[in-house]
Amino acid sequence: MNTVIVGFGGMGKVHYANAKLIDGVRIVGIVGSGENDRMEAEKLSLPFFESISEACRTLESIDVIDITTPTFLHKEHALEALSAGKDIIIEKPVALSHTDAELIFDEAAEKGARVVPAHVMRFTKEFGVLKDAVESGIYGKVLDASFSRISAMPEWSNGWLLDKNRSGLVPFDLHIHDLDMIFALFGQPESVESYKRRSSGSSIDEYFHVSYGYDGFTVNAEAAWLRSSIPFSASWRVIFERAVMECRDGRVYSYPYGDHPAEHDVHYDMVVSTGINVPPTGWYFKELSDIYSYLAGDSKIPLIPYSDIVEELKILENL
Repeated sequence: MNTVIVGFGGMGKVHYANAKLIDGVRIVGIVGSGENDRMEAEKLSLPFFESISEACRTLESIDVIDITTPTFLHKEHALEALSAGKDIIIEKPVALSHTDAELIFDEAAEKGARVVPAHVMRFTKEFGVLKDAVESGIYGKVLDASFSRISAMPEWSNGWLLDKNRSGLVPFDLHIHDLDMIFALFGQPESVESYKRRSSGSSIDEYFHVSYGYDGFTVNAEAAWLRSSIPFSASWRVIFERAVMECRDGRVYSYPYGDHPAEHDVHYDMVVSTGINVPPTGWYFKELSDIYSYLAGDSKIPLIPYSDIVEELKILENL
């Protein structure tokens, strides 16, 4: 499938490094802005374009437009790609508001094109193990759950991530991963309660704690960009009637009642360096492999419902 990547910053390079390893996928061009993107494209011997429209006019065959630009550009780039009738992959978050996401999905329906949100956590083996346990009921009902996603302040981002109007800050850039898993596991929450904190003199909210209420249990989540040298960390713990499951340091454990603890197999055969503040991982290769399988016609690949994306964005807008 011939693919043009739009945006060649950190996430664009992640998508390129993984997609080029997938059988049947060919990167045929880069759309970017500025000399850095142009030089990166030249190093890879790929044609460079200043717009999606230029790429579509110039290249004879494009099957997929992969949008990895900063969040505030997603709407513009998605609509430009869809106007050309192209299927698109779009990095999280799809947009900075639920109304913009709805506009993108409506445009796709009108053009007969497909939009695939790239929310990587839903595609991971770690999440798959937990989802299987929740859906099978092997350990009984869920009694409580907690998620944590913590990072040092992303001052490497050249400023756009620290601008609420361009990134949405912690809720849209960081907490969205856990919220998307929560939706996939438990559905839309019945209630949402949250608080946030910021350092004295800070211009942005740095720490968020959110409680999602469900029938019979609560899911607590924290997300933060901290003014510290703490390394990135993400973890979760789910308490069932007859077991506890945990994910920490990329490993998943079950602690069943009356039985020995067990570590689940979440090994990835393909592990690729990211070049961003995430260690080498198999997450993105699996995510993009599944997405391209879906786009090639595999109906068994479960994608993220558009309704989940819209409802998640409504919650994030109000945190």
